[in-house]
Amino acid sequence: MNRKSCFAVAAAIAVFFALAAPAMSDTARAAELTIAVSGVKSAEGRIYVALHRAAAGVKFPDMKGAVAGAWSKAQKGGFSVTFAGLAPGRYAVNGFHDTDGDGELDTNLLGVPTEGYGFGNGATGSFGPPDFTAASIAVEGKTGVDLPIGY
Repeated sequence: MNRKSCFAVAAAIAVFFALAAPAMSDTARAAELTIAVSGVKSAEGRIYVALHRAAAGVKFPDMKGAVAGAWSKAQKGGFSVTFAGLAPGRYAVNGFHDTDGDGELDTNLLGVPTEGYGFGNGATGSFGPPDFTAASIAVEGKTGVDLPIGY
């Protein structure tokens, strides 16, 4: 077998196992979280939603604790986004409305957001974001959480 053939066989085996792994794992333990985004003021731009796990030395909502995220076209009023195949456990949720499309939550000179943002369970913080616990939910099986976007 030549080198190209060996590579092709190895690649095919890797693809097979990558595709078969979910079927071979304990799919009964996989969890799903549906996030109901609400309060979106306009269909301009995109909404980013992120899931976080607690991590030692990482303060929520630092992206170092993010385990999943999704961009969605903004829809006035709201919409839902679902993350499937999650390990059961506690996840905190946050999101923002990127109206200008620059991929970042814009802030003023004092660091106060100038675009809409929100946290799971409608959690709020004092002089900053809420803590992980306030914005989190236990995810097991099919679970849902609200993410109101405030401006």
